[in-house]
Amino acid sequence: MRNAAIIGMTIAGLLAAPAFAACPPPTPGDTPAEIKANAERLVCLQREISADTERRRQQMEIDALNNRLRDLELQRRFDNLPKPPVIVVPPPMTL
Repeated sequence: MRNAAIIGMTIAGLLAAPAFAACPPPTPGDTPAEIKANAERLVCLQREISADTERRRQQMEIDALNNRLRDLELQRRFDNLPKPPVIVVPPPMTL
């Protein structure tokens, strides 16, 4: 269970890594200005993660469409293969 939590936090950190670069660093302290700066940073992080999630969703849709297109092309090529000859065996002759 602990390993699952560590893996989950690692994945969340990887998803948020680009957002950390685009947003200002955290401001230490508890003055109203510092609290406001940290709140704005959190909003920035949420927007960045949301945008990254949307990009990933769109990429997954593109990948799914490309896979479907590849499957259709393969099916078309398979359908165009020459058909094997039909061998008809005559019934045995009875006397």
